[in-house]
Amino acid sequence: MLAHVRRVHAALLDREGLTPSALADLLDGLRREVQALPCTVPESDTPPHEEDHHLRASIAGAWPELGFYDPATGRALGHCDLPAEIGDALDDLTDLALDLGTALALADTDEADALAWLRFSHDSHWGDHVQDVTPHLRWLG
Repeated sequence: MLAHVRRVHAALLDREGLTPSALADLLDGLRREVQALPCTVPESDTPPHEEDHHLRASIAGAWPELGFYDPATGRALGHCDLPAEIGDALDDLTDLALDLGTALALADTDEADALAWLRFSHDSHWGDHVQDVTPHLRWLG
C-alpha cells in the first residue's frame, strides 16, 4: 500500500513519463486501495505539513497542460467558459500530494498511523479531489 502511495506521490511531482490518463488510472487504483482500509483515527496529534505553494509549483512544472476544468464533464475551460462549478486540477493534485506526503512522513515512524491518516484524509479531503479531477485527466488523454 505505501509503495503505491510513494509511486503516486512521485508521479505527481515528477510525472515520470505518464500521460494524464495513466495518472487517472494510478489515482483510481490508490483510491480503491485506501477505501478498503479500516476507518481508524491517526494517533499523531500534529502530522507533518509541507508548504503547498512550493508543491503546487512543482506539480505545475510536471503537468503543464493541467488547469481549470468543468467537473461535470472533465473538459478543460477556456477563458469564456462559465460552468456552474470550476475545478482547478493543480489545486486537486496539490492537495492530494500534501496528504500523501503527510502519510509518507508518518510512515517513517508508524506505519499504522500512516495508513490511518490515508483513510482519514481520503474520506475527509483528497478522495473528493480525485473523484473530481479524474474525468479531466481522462479527457486530456
